[in-house]
Amino acid sequence: MVNNNNNTLKSVTIIYSPFHVGLRGVGPGAGPSFLRQWPYPSRPHPGGLPATLTTLGVTVREIELDVSDDFDGDIGRSFALLRQTSKIVTQELDNGSFPIILAGNCTASVGVAAGICAAAAFKSDDIGCIWFDAHDDFNTPDTIMSGYFDSMPIAMLAGQCWKGLLATMPGYRPLDLGKLVHVGMRDVTDVERQRVVEAGFDVVWGSTEEKVDYVGELGRVLDRKQLGPAMIHIDLDCLGVSLGMVNKFSAPGGLLDGELTESLRSIVRLTKPASLTVASFDPTFEEAEEIADIAVEAIKTFVSELVSAGVLSADQQ
Repeated sequence: MVNNNNNTLKSVTIIYSPFHVGLRGVGPGAGPSFLRQWPYPSRPHPGGLPATLTTLGVTVREIELDVSDDFDGDIGRSFALLRQTSKIVTQELDNGSFPIILAGNCTASVGVAAGICAAAAFKSDDIGCIWFDAHDDFNTPDTIMSGYFDSMPIAMLAGQCWKGLLATMPGYRPLDLGKLVHVGMRDVTDVERQRVVEAGFDVVWGSTEEKVDYVGELGRVLDRKQLGPAMIHIDLDCLGVSLGMVNKFSAPGGLLDGELTESLRSIVRLTKPASLTVASFDPTFEEAEEIADIAVEAIKTFVSELVSAGVLSADQQ
């Protein structure tokens, strides 16, 4: 996708949401800070994500979210963060900056979507969504017995649950599931699989029985759908467990080394990216350095492709 207008973005804004169901630095809530700068100088990206992106010549801004003690409970704190996320994403897009969100939870993308919809450049668009994840994330409070809040973001995006609280989010409007592409889904129950099939959105299914051509299949789906403006969400457990444990829900059969990076190249070529969210990385597992390298390299490639496509300027070069 080549930008043929004068709306080239002038910077990247990394938005850190270091929370897990509203709790700072717990489990995957520690992931954003780890990606920001981990102290392993022998790794390929020793300065973390901001330093890595500046090597591309792009201007990098950073914003970190916080949540007030006035909000009680996981859900109250989580929605407070989502409202804040929405406002900041809108602010940065309107200021000509591309938002990259590093989040503890997948649910962050609900706020990201609302923020995109409120931004001047996208107010009249039906936003698409490309969602990388081992799991469906399509549960509602009525379909999951554990009540795990972070299993519901796609259902929330579609307006199928938490409708009252979603209405408090600036810019929120339900996502048309016909404009959703899910990549890597494999660790689901029979009930979850059936709900996904009945919903009818496109899925590039993962498999533990045969190697999936994730890059090729995604490219074919995107070529057919012509999504236009789209938010990209990467739950890092889309990666196969053979690469390392991303979090306690990691599963076999996912994307292998290099496939995430190549998928992002296709996305820039075949859509109009509006944001990138990377979530659900718990750095307490042994392979944290390797997972961080994969994530930062994928983000770096994505930003480089935005520059090459004329979407983002690299005036520092």
